[in-house]
Amino acid sequence: MKTKRMTRLFRLLLIALGAGAGVALAVVVRRIFSSIFPNVEMKDWMVSAFDAGLAVIGGAVALAFSDRVMAWWNGRQNEIEKRFDKMPINQVMPSVIGLILGLIVAALLSGMLQFMGTGMFTTALSALLYLVLGTIGFRIGRKRSRDVVSMMTGLSGVKNRKSGKSAARAAAPGKLLDTSAIIDGRVLAIVKAGFIEGTLTVPRFVSDELRTVADSSDPVKRERGRRGTEMLGALREALQNRLVIEDTNYPEVTDVDVKLLRLARDTGRAVVTCDYNLARSAAVNSVNVMNINDLANAMRSAVLQGQDMRVSVVKEGRGAGQGVAYTEDGTMIVIEGGRKHLGEDIEITVTSVLQTSAGRMIFAKMKD
Repeated sequence: MKTKRMTRLFRLLLIALGAGAGVALAVVVRRIFSSIFPNVEMKDWMVSAFDAGLAVIGGAVALAFSDRVMAWWNGRQNEIEKRFDKMPINQVMPSVIGLILGLIVAALLSGMLQFMGTGMFTTALSALLYLVLGTIGFRIGRKRSRDVVSMMTGLSGVKNRKSGKSAARAAAPGKLLDTSAIIDGRVLAIVKAGFIEGTLTVPRFVSDELRTVADSSDPVKRERGRRGTEMLGALREALQNRLVIEDTNYPEVTDVDVKLLRLARDTGRAVVTCDYNLARSAAVNSVNVMNINDLANAMRSAVLQGQDMRVSVVKEGRGAGQGVAYTEDGTMIVIEGGRKHLGEDIEITVTSVLQTSAGRMIFAKMKD
């Protein structure tokens, strides 16, 4: 019922704007006519009929295009409502501030329009200014929410009474989870340990990708997709209000990673991922990224060149005579000359350690 009333009101507003534009056009035409033919005087009924005719034409044109305009606006309105419903708390206040500033600018511009009189055209144009500038202010406030929150917390320096943490930490920007981070599952333990703050957001297109992978004909992909959907359910149950499913989408973009980076850039949030390539793309696009693999590598025990270790050779390496072993945390050790000791516990000496965002690899030789 409320939607129908708003639709009727919006249509009437468009018709009034079109009719007002018709009247304004009639005034301009009459002035031009009078300047060209100064000796010709139009009677009052002719002026009224001319103004009314153009008003009807303007209103009819506005009515003809009203469905398209309303369809466009309803789409934008629904998107704004969905974003607002799923919006993290740290973005609500900046968005409201932006809306208020947009309405203030609209009020100032509406006051400047008073020189045109107080007719129907001026009223409709003022209403349109409030609508457009209010929306623009809201969107700018949402996009710049991170800067606004940082400024507010920097000025206040107020401590959070419940947790004893600073307001800056309590209002930490939200994080966006990608498919790899959900499937990996370690993010749940990291959040519980307090290493990730703020709201965790899973865009709808990411959860849709998980379902698509879970329905794949490839058994490996299908297993990964099912694990991802199970982990998403576990995250919802464990985090409750801290996990948000957001409906923001970019229909013109097909690649999920590109959508995720664009959403992160627009909202000022960081991306939590285990995907090395996505992390590199985020760095190139000036998007904050939290690579879980980087955290895992940082938490591993340090292995130094020249260090002696005792390991079990579990399989053959790719190179001639190489054997492969693993540390307790799963790091691969490539042992020169270790193939002949397959299945044995041996003493080795670390020759080098290769550390990257994709993982760590240790190279060793038999202990002398």
